[in-house]
Amino acid sequence: MEKITVKSFFLNILKGMLMGMALIIPGFSGGTVAVVLGVYYGLVSAVSGLLSRDFVRNFLFLLPFAIGMVLAVALLIIPIRTALEYLPLPTICLFVGLMLGGVPPIAKDAGKPNKFAYILSFAIACAVAVGICFLPMLDTVDEAADPGVGTYFALFGVGVVGACGFVVPGISGSMILMVLGFYNYILGAGESLLKLTDIGHNLLIILVFAAGVLVGFFIISFIMKQLLTHCKRGTYYAILGFIAGSVFTLFYQQYDSLIMPDMSAPLQITLAVLLALVGFAASFVFCVFTERKKLRDAQTEERSAENASDGEK
Repeated sequence: MEKITVKSFFLNILKGMLMGMALIIPGFSGGTVAVVLGVYYGLVSAVSGLLSRDFVRNFLFLLPFAIGMVLAVALLIIPIRTALEYLPLPTICLFVGLMLGGVPPIAKDAGKPNKFAYILSFAIACAVAVGICFLPMLDTVDEAADPGVGTYFALFGVGVVGACGFVVPGISGSMILMVLGFYNYILGAGESLLKLTDIGHNLLIILVFAAGVLVGFFIISFIMKQLLTHCKRGTYYAILGFIAGSVFTLFYQQYDSLIMPDMSAPLQITLAVLLALVGFAASFVFCVFTERKKLRDAQTEERSAENASDGEK
């Protein structure tokens, strides 16, 4: 886990905001963003370590990410949903570019697929990510109806299950909420809360859902930490499979309305290609910067250890 400084705190808020955008976009995964940003292992370790003696350090590490995610949802939920409504293809291509730009470092960590188990891990993960698109959608919860006790229990359970999509790279939490019929219900409550409409009712919906997500976070983070510790390469191949499948998911869930009829199709396609390239370049450059920073920090720590050793002598 990286040393917590003022600079890293604000940088992690920015990373948290990028992860928060994934909560809004069906098919986009917050776990994938965390992997691309190089903070995934640190996050799952910190979440699973909150119940340990090192609670304060883990909490302080997670705090800026949580702040960033809340800020992203509050500030971007309306603009992003508007962009998906009026410019779906360019918007989706931007996020696909951001996602794919982080693949090279992940592939480097995964190494060569010299075992059949790695290829199988990739294939199964890809199939799971694609398969979610074809699950039958449950009836959407009526936003206008007054929720009963059963609805709140269901919200909590949906939060636990949805946490899988927020923690496991390549699995979209938003897509899971859509399959379970709660996507519009929860986002609608969030939008109404931002507009200060029926605050008590909508705040309760968000808090119950958030409690379920928190419980799910602990469970899935512990599992993912064990997998990354004891089966690192196989897990990375599964992550690559999830990412490959989620590219299909992003396009599939908007398939019927990717090209808007009230705007020139060639213009939309050109804009989509440009935004995909911009997203890829931005993500790739950020990953390179992050890798170099990690290398410099490791070299600095090594020199400090050597100096300390020489001083003792």
